[in-house]
Amino acid sequence: MRIVLIFLAIGGTFALSYFVVGKEMNFLLMATAMVLVFLVSFFSVKISLALLIMSLLLSPEIAVGATSKRAITARLDDILLLTMTLSWMLRMAIFKDIGFMLKTPLSRPIIFYSTMAIVSTTLGVLRGNVQTAPGFFFTLKIIEYFFLFTMIVNYVQNEKEVNNILNLLFIACGAMCVLGVLQVISGGNVAAAFGGSGGERNTLSGYFVLMGAVVAGVLFHTKSNLEKTFLSVMLGMIVVVLLFSVSRSGWIASIVVTIVLFISIKQKNMYLMTISLMLFCIPFMIPAVVHERINYTLHQSIHPLEQFTLLGFRFDTSTSARIFGAQAAVRDVLRQPFFGYGITGWYFIDGQFFRALVETGIFGLASFLWLLTGVHGTIRRVMKIDLAPRLKGMVVGFYAGFWGLMVHAFTANTFIIVRISEPFWCLTGLTVILYLAAQTKPLAPEAEIVVTGVSQPHIYS
Repeated sequence: MRIVLIFLAIGGTFALSYFVVGKEMNFLLMATAMVLVFLVSFFSVKISLALLIMSLLLSPEIAVGATSKRAITARLDDILLLTMTLSWMLRMAIFKDIGFMLKTPLSRPIIFYSTMAIVSTTLGVLRGNVQTAPGFFFTLKIIEYFFLFTMIVNYVQNEKEVNNILNLLFIACGAMCVLGVLQVISGGNVAAAFGGSGGERNTLSGYFVLMGAVVAGVLFHTKSNLEKTFLSVMLGMIVVVLLFSVSRSGWIASIVVTIVLFISIKQKNMYLMTISLMLFCIPFMIPAVVHERINYTLHQSIHPLEQFTLLGFRFDTSTSARIFGAQAAVRDVLRQPFFGYGITGWYFIDGQFFRALVETGIFGLASFLWLLTGVHGTIRRVMKIDLAPRLKGMVVGFYAGFWGLMVHAFTANTFIIVRISEPFWCLTGLTVILYLAAQTKPLAPEAEIVVTGVSQPHIYS
């Protein structure tokens, strides 16, 4: 019966779309795909999570409009996550098999930060500096990451499922490694798939900083020789792609990840041997584009009005633009200090923390930092738990990746970029699951959840 309803809905969508837009097949196919995703998400949260993970970094960018201050773009990932979020909300309302938010160490900061985003954007709309539609959808984009976190925490219930999601993350990462290496070999721009260049380099570097840390963490903890071989190859490809991405924020964040991993792992001798080997090889591997990027940073042609100078050192125009943007954000937020200008209410700025400050004010930035502090504290607590080696490696790697992203976020909108935030909140959810399980009882044996109208038991209830 459920399958019949799904196909009836798909057929009805085709028919309705045809009468509305005639032979506009692109819209027709898009609408049908979204209905299908909606239904899959409604009837099977686990399948939709797998679909979402495998879509990471593999969908094109779509221009959807512009405001007077910035261009408005969306990715298929954004549309996919939004569709799934709406479906999950409907599912929760009908089946009531889960609550809106399972009580976790992150529940309060998530609710508080979401509230600050909504309040600041609403005030921005009332003042006239936020256009309603862009402000609404960008605010929803922030909140939908928390729905992803909620679904993972509520529906992933045993150790095998945690490992399965980790496997999916590795498969998606492996696919991106292969695509990145192919871009290197072909001599093209190394950037996120279908995304072009420019900001996509920062997207790619942020993604690989996070996933590279997790790959390294599992590599130094897993007992499987086959997995060690697979992860070693993947880590090597990540290093190559990061070098060719010429993302300076990615390079600096990678150094931070390397240091934090050394502090966190117990296999320090093996780690030092690996790092020493990589440092020995890197001078012979550094491509010309890296030298050009460094030369550009230190010796770009002087444009006094466009370059920031500190202690006699003149930064390149790209770095200077970020510094000037941060200065302007600090200056302008003094006019709206408590709630800021609202989401999309100010000019575009590359820098997550300064963007949070100017868009949501002091209250919004404080709640955002509270949320990140909560994530950090949860990871630290889970690192002290006696876990299976592979899961221990995941948590240790995530800890290093967290600090890498904190550095990355000073020059990129790291925590709202869909292709970084999806794996970040997925890993956060898996870490919280391990934390909650340790607070109650060991992870439950493998169990299947059947969609019915009756509430399902949860291992944390």
